[in-house]
Amino acid sequence: MSPLVLGAYVAMILIWGTTWAAIRIGVETIPPFLFAFERAIVVAAILTLVALALRLPFPRDRRTLAAAALAGLFNTGLSWALIFWAEQFVPSGLVAVFGATAPVWTAFLAHFLVRGDRLSWLKVAALALGLVGTGVLVGSPIQGDGRDVLVATILLALLPITWAAAAILAARYLQHASPVPVIAVEVWAGGIFLIPFALSQAGESVSWSVPAALAFAYLVLLGSCVGLVLNLWLYRKVRPTTVMLSQVLIPVQAVIIGAVALGEQVTMQMLAGALLVFAAVGLNALAGSRAKQAAESVPTASG
Repeated sequence: MSPLVLGAYVAMILIWGTTWAAIRIGVETIPPFLFAFERAIVVAAILTLVALALRLPFPRDRRTLAAAALAGLFNTGLSWALIFWAEQFVPSGLVAVFGATAPVWTAFLAHFLVRGDRLSWLKVAALALGLVGTGVLVGSPIQGDGRDVLVATILLALLPITWAAAAILAARYLQHASPVPVIAVEVWAGGIFLIPFALSQAGESVSWSVPAALAFAYLVLLGSCVGLVLNLWLYRKVRPTTVMLSQVLIPVQAVIIGAVALGEQVTMQMLAGALLVFAAVGLNALAGSRAKQAAESVPTASG
């Protein structure tokens, strides 16, 4: 990597490794669905203004718009609704670990939906490890008992599958669209999805404390606007498998911050599940790297 690319890579990891704690700080005083909805609307408005100021073209054809809207439903609407709600019951670091399985599910779905992206024995092993690790995490003792905790952990285990579906949509239908306008469309779609959730908490008490306001600003400006741009830019500069490996480093940082700064509980069972998930992501990245090297080694005809 060049120093610029390496700096962007490190910055993305540092930003996205801290957003989980920022969410936890916000939902302590603000109803989670309201917090998620307000974040989506502000992010969408900022990205729209940036796209208009730079005269970047918004997608116009129905297929691209539908793909962007569906990806936004998965990545912003459904995702933020669940994550913001779940962080009331589940440690922020553990939520990040659940999310780390997304690249493994992406590799699995790509076998059926992306031409030429086939499963290998390494990818199958990664999927198996990821499933075992997720099972260990769902069964791990975490803060509080009861139905909400169980429901939250089960839904968090399933959430990365929707992220994988969004990644497939992006790979098939959004590669040639201008990134900032597409992300703006995605976040607008996610914000619309969040409206009924936010209305369900409209009458609840809201306390915009200084920590909550700072957490909100951090999530909007750095977590979304800067983080998403860095992520898209990096996919154009380094191998996808290299970007994917950030999913090992981001949850590690999130777990450490949650334990040290927020006093979240970390059990040996949680650590065991996390290690299995990290091993799954590493195997999946290795499989992707080998597949790319094999493709590049195939001789091509010249004319």
